[in-house]
Amino acid sequence: MCGHTRAGRLGGMVAVLGDRLARPAWSDVVLGAALAVAVVAGTVASSVGQADRSRPVDAVGLVLLVAAAAVTAVPRRTMPLGALAGAVLLVNAYLLAGYPYGPVLLCLVITVFEVARQRPLAVSAAAGGLAAVISSATLLLRLIGDGHSPALLALAWTGWIVLPWSLGALLHVRDAARRRARRDLIARTALEERMRLAGEVHDIAGHGFALVTMQAGVALLVFDEQRDQARLSLEAIQETSIAALADLRRMLDTFHPRSPGPGDPAGVAGLAGLIQQVRAGGLPVEVSTDGPAELPEQLGATVYRVVQEALTNVLRHAGPTRAEVAIHRGDRHVQVRVADRGTGPTATAPAGRGLAGMRRRVEELDGRLAAGPRDGGGFQVVAWLPAPEPAR
Repeated sequence: MCGHTRAGRLGGMVAVLGDRLARPAWSDVVLGAALAVAVVAGTVASSVGQADRSRPVDAVGLVLLVAAAAVTAVPRRTMPLGALAGAVLLVNAYLLAGYPYGPVLLCLVITVFEVARQRPLAVSAAAGGLAAVISSATLLLRLIGDGHSPALLALAWTGWIVLPWSLGALLHVRDAARRRARRDLIARTALEERMRLAGEVHDIAGHGFALVTMQAGVALLVFDEQRDQARLSLEAIQETSIAALADLRRMLDTFHPRSPGPGDPAGVAGLAGLIQQVRAGGLPVEVSTDGPAELPEQLGATVYRVVQEALTNVLRHAGPTRAEVAIHRGDRHVQVRVADRGTGPTATAPAGRGLAGMRRRVEELDGRLAAGPRDGGGFQVVAWLPAPEPAR
């Protein structure tokens, strides 16, 4: 039943779309009427000064003029190739019948332009070339026996087709380039958003899992002999899991059209809780800060994430050690340094997502990040971030 309902809805949507494409807009109908009036009036007015051998515009000529104007204006946007075919047929029939030249040639100009603007270049070039050949043949047949040079006149007359095709093709190329640029921008924006989301999830989940892994190892080690310590480790696992889940929910809330809550810890104000959480996980951390404590929101969030990811790497890779966190605020910069004296990652270990994410965050603020072994053993991460305002 559900399948039939969906099929019915889809069929209805297709039918509505087909009706919209088949029915011309009222503006096109009005334009067709206006073009018909202009073509008829202009032709009658211009025929006064033309040679006597031109056939006077009679009822048949009026029908051809009105039909050419209608087929030019009404379907030109929905069926440009059909409009061009109709215009070529009616205009050339009008000229072969001996009626005078005049504004009827605008029908060819308009339809050739629309085909070149809307259709691929190969299609529009073929259609425009065919229209030029047919129209030139019509002019040659009409000028046989005339004292003028028919070939030169026919060549000049093709300009009524070549020029509008060139202009339409130019607009087609421009519009195609804009569409490609827009698609590339959308794809690039989506990729950047996916990378940002992956980095946020990595920072939050990776830090939480590292603490949980350490506490779980401690709990298993002392479970049989030190039940109180094991209980403390399990409580720390619970607190870490709750905090990580809350951080993840806050991150996902940013995809909703509402402002994040005031309790978001991803900032300088949340560093104390982060350090306490890491210490509870069993890693001693020494902290030193100087300069003003307040930082702009985005800068503070970057400082927080750098410290969080660097401490997570210490938990994962450094082994038994101590960590040092130093944050220095200068007049126009902030320096963040996280170091340890552990074994550190090997020199051949591939760069993980964590370091790449830290570097991306720092470079987004026009900062620099360096990570590598430190003198005397251990590993350190140093980030330099420009501050928007001097310290006061």
